[in-house]
Amino acid sequence: MKKAMKAAVVAAGITMLMGSVNMTEAVASKATNKSAQAAKSSAADKKAVEAVKAELSKKFALKNPGDLYILYVRDKALNGGSEFMYYMNMFQFKSYEDYLNQAGKLKGPTIKKPDDLPEGYQFVKGNIQPPIVANKDKYEKEVKSEAKGKAAYFKKIEWKEIGEINLEFANGKDNIQMQVSHKIDKDAASNGYRYIKSDKVDAKTAKKIPDMVRNMLTWSDQDYVYNITTNPGNPLTKEEMIKLAKTAVKK
Repeated sequence: MKKAMKAAVVAAGITMLMGSVNMTEAVASKATNKSAQAAKSSAADKKAVEAVKAELSKKFALKNPGDLYILYVRDKALNGGSEFMYYMNMFQFKSYEDYLNQAGKLKGPTIKKPDDLPEGYQFVKGNIQPPIVANKDKYEKEVKSEAKGKAAYFKKIEWKEIGEINLEFANGKDNIQMQVSHKIDKDAASNGYRYIKSDKVDAKTAKKIPDMVRNMLTWSDQDYVYNITTNPGNPLTKEEMIKLAKTAVKK
């Protein structure tokens, strides 16, 4: 009797052992299949991303002024770790009249040649950029929604509101740069003008961003930041820059 029970226990143990082996093999097989499927999916995504990027590159290569595209990629690893990528051809101008013509078609405040611009200063260049800062979340939500189920997708964004404007006027070695841009964080308007002389720019910033070493006058309203800057050594005083600021914005 004892021998029979012992044999039964051994048989059960063997059955359990065999069962464990079978379960392990099943789990391993399932994991292998899952890994293979993931690899296959990843390869398919990579191919799709490459195709979409190639198509987008062709469109972007046309370099149409004002073009803005947003690329969405489901697998961030296939896009340098980013879910979205922006492609932008800003409006660029060598003529002040051309700038005024384009600026007049867009919503939002623009900047213009101040009434008291010192004699001798001439327009050098300018650009208008889309309102990415103000609409980033909206744009990305829209593109991702349209891309549902796709490994990659891009959309051309039509924009009718200024995001940033930069103008430059020069007189020999001296220049005046003017800018308006969307605030990153909305808050109350600034209390008057803030002026920083070029020699007061901290050394760390000056070393990292040499172009920041300028005499700068800044002010803001609830949605936009404005500034007028001059090169170090420019004879324009703080008071004269404030006078320019008073007629530099058109709303």
